[in-house]
Amino acid sequence: MKRWIDNLSDDVFRTRLGQRFETFVDEAFNIMRWTLVVGFLRFLAVNAGSVWFDLIYWAASLLLFGALASRLLLRPEVPLFARLDRRWKRRVQTAVNLGLCLLAFLLAMWLIEHLVDGIARYRFAPVVG
Repeated sequence: MKRWIDNLSDDVFRTRLGQRFETFVDEAFNIMRWTLVVGFLRFLAVNAGSVWFDLIYWAASLLLFGALASRLLLRPEVPLFARLDRRWKRRVQTAVNLGLCLLAFLLAMWLIEHLVDGIARYRFAPVVG
């Protein structure tokens, strides 16, 4: 605990900690913003019945996948092995990280679908009162 307090009194440590926290919050906010945009476009695609809204929704979904891929695949991957000295280790590492990326995308799309369903139920529910 004393070391933590000493670290917090150090300007360089606080600056680095603040920058890391700001980067994490910025990344999380960008993913949430993309998710909300895709959710709104899904709502329009479901309720408007136009093929154009479907195309825009799928294009935005691909961009959301790209955003998730850039965070999980194109930056340093989630490490599985201490050293990637063998070709098979690099392949397994990349395959697992691709699976994580796809899982994150499917989870985001599942959440978007439930969000849109909830909004549609609330929006089109009969008004009581």
